[in-house]
Amino acid sequence: MSTVIVFGPTGHVGSHVALSAHYFGAAKVILAMRDPSKPIPGLTSANESSHPFQRVKADLSDPSSLTSAVSSTGATRAFIYHNQASTDHMRSALEALKAGGITFVAFLSTGGILPGMDLSSSLDPKESLIYWLHAQVELNIISVFGKENYVPVRPAFFASNASWWKAMVPTGKVKVFAPGVTVDWIAPSDIGRVSASILVHGPKEGYEEAVYLVGPQKVSLAEGVRKIVKAVTGKEAEIEDVDGEEQVGIYTAGGLPGPVAAHLVESFGKLEGLQAAGGDWLPVGEEFEAQVRNVEVYTGRKAQTLEDWIEEHKEEFAG
Repeated sequence: MSTVIVFGPTGHVGSHVALSAHYFGAAKVILAMRDPSKPIPGLTSANESSHPFQRVKADLSDPSSLTSAVSSTGATRAFIYHNQASTDHMRSALEALKAGGITFVAFLSTGGILPGMDLSSSLDPKESLIYWLHAQVELNIISVFGKENYVPVRPAFFASNASWWKAMVPTGKVKVFAPGVTVDWIAPSDIGRVSASILVHGPKEGYEEAVYLVGPQKVSLAEGVRKIVKAVTGKEAEIEDVDGEEQVGIYTAGGLPGPVAAHLVESFGKLEGLQAAGGDWLPVGEEFEAQVRNVEVYTGRKAQTLEDWIEEHKEEFAG
């Protein structure tokens, strides 16, 4: 059994990676945190003290902290995510992890990097900034660790993105740009569990270039918001279709960096046009079903529905 290190264990996905890595057989789970005193969702003090968890101060933005964090704990496998603060697409952080003793990386990437894409040439930062940034990190992981020693996990639309409208949900009146765009609403817990399985055991037989994940339902942004409002308030939602400029303001007010907010709005605008023309940004048919099944293949559980995710998290929207 291996010792694994999980970065971002307080996050929507990282917390589930941390909690599930022990379940999947890790000898020890190192919780790498900027502030080791912060609580980790779902991990009680009793569970932490009675299971092989260890907190360590480390920050992907500070490569000097990484080598010692890894070498002092004996970790050999790491779960990481894209660090937006990095100025070198995480190259120095990756080199520091390797210097400390990491030999395998599970990377939380994005489903916007489609199967068969050339990481070095298929994406334009002017057109697909978020996807391009993740691709640059993947290229650096390959350069530092080798293609055989990393697995990118590429989910589509996180159900937790509903937090963009968190402040409006209790009022029942929600402003949504491109409300008709259909997304898959995958639960971060499913992403985390799959990532934990890969972190501990590596990919399953038949793995090719990445593990793609989608939620089990295609539901429009507007309908998803309606379901949340109904669960939280018991009332029907009023959805207001707003322009891109106003939506950028909503995103930034919720904490997203300006360039990311602008990219999201641009992307949703393009998706709206694509779907209106009969296309789809999500996989279709058997490819979609296979990506849904990946959750069960790696975790032994079926992918969580949007309704079940809302039931678990509705109190977070209650205001």
